[in-house]
Amino acid sequence: MWINLFGGLLAIFGLFLGVMGYLQADMVIPNFTSDTNAHNMAIWMTSARNIAMGVVMIYALIAKNPALIELAFIMRLVTEFFDMFGTATSGVMEMPSVAIYVVYLLFFITPEIFAIIKMKSLHKEQ
Repeated sequence: MWINLFGGLLAIFGLFLGVMGYLQADMVIPNFTSDTNAHNMAIWMTSARNIAMGVVMIYALIAKNPALIELAFIMRLVTEFFDMFGTATSGVMEMPSVAIYVVYLLFFITPEIFAIIKMKSLHKEQ
C-alpha cells in the first residue's frame, strides 16, 4: 500500500533530520549557527520533534492500526502546515517562497490528507 511506503519514507526522513540536527545542524537548516544557547535549544527541540514523529509513524505502521496511522499523519500534517509558512518566510532555504509552498503542498500536505482520509475510511469499517 502506498501509505506504508509514504509513511515509512516520512519516518526515515524525520529520524534522519532529527539525528542530523544534533550532529550537523547546518545540514538541516542551511547556514545554521549554534552560537547561542537559544539557537541550540531551537535546533535540539526541532530535532527531538522530528525523531518523535519518526518513532510514532514507525509504531503506527507496525501496529497496522488505521486509527493510529491516521493520527500519525494528522500529527505530520499539522506540523508541516505550520513549518511550510516558517520555511517560506524565513528565507533560509534560498529559494522563492512559492517554490517552498508548492513542494510542501505537493509532496507532504496533499498526500498526508489523502492518507488521513483513507485511514479514516478503514477504521470506520472496523
